[in-house]
Amino acid sequence: MVVRVKKALVFLLIITVLSAGCLGGTQTVTTTVTEIQNHTLTETVTETHTEVKVIEPGINVTELTENLSLCVSKLSELNSTLAEEEGELSSLKAKYQSCLIQQALGNEAGFEILLDNEYYYEVLNTINNAGESIYVMMFSMKYDPADSFDWANDLIRALAEAEKRGVSVHVLLEDSSDINQAAYDYLKANGVDVSFDSPETTLHAKVVVIDGKTVFLGSHNWSESALYWNHEVSIKIVSEDLAQSLINYFWSIR
Repeated sequence: MVVRVKKALVFLLIITVLSAGCLGGTQTVTTTVTEIQNHTLTETVTETHTEVKVIEPGINVTELTENLSLCVSKLSELNSTLAEEEGELSSLKAKYQSCLIQQALGNEAGFEILLDNEYYYEVLNTINNAGESIYVMMFSMKYDPADSFDWANDLIRALAEAEKRGVSVHVLLEDSSDINQAAYDYLKANGVDVSFDSPETTLHAKVVVIDGKTVFLGSHNWSESALYWNHEVSIKIVSEDLAQSLINYFWSIR
């Protein structure tokens, strides 16, 4: 009987120990899994954050703006060069056509035909080389300083420069056109003898007389449209008698 009781107590003790051990093992496993799960979650978040940084593109707005400005500037230069080359080509065509007309009239004609924008180059060159006097009678003289490519501006400024170097410059403009006011103001401010004709009449002449011998007559006004775009015809005549007659006419209607 005693032996049976002892065996029973030993069996009960073993069961108790095993039970305690199993419970402890279960707690340990649960803790380990929890730590592993926590660690795994932390690493996953970190890796996701790192991937976002790697694929994020880098854009230098300042550099892009500078490149755009440079492209716009180069495009503007190319447009300006193209416009100048078109003007030179047109001038060559006009010179060729005037040469044909001159040959048809004969070499003793005593004048030169100026077609379209050929007039601009010839008048500008003659004004720049003037040494004594310049007389201009013009129906329309449009000064537009805001336009950097306006041939009328070049002719008007050439008059002011001639006055500054000692050439006697006199200009008569049609008074009924508001277009002439800006040119009048500019020339007056630069010391040029400029005035409007009588309001009772219309000055429709387009005449330039330089150094008392070179005369330009024709259809060209001093405006961008007449000098660059329109089909216009004028003539250049070298004649002291004609020059003096037109100078006298200038003073008679002044």
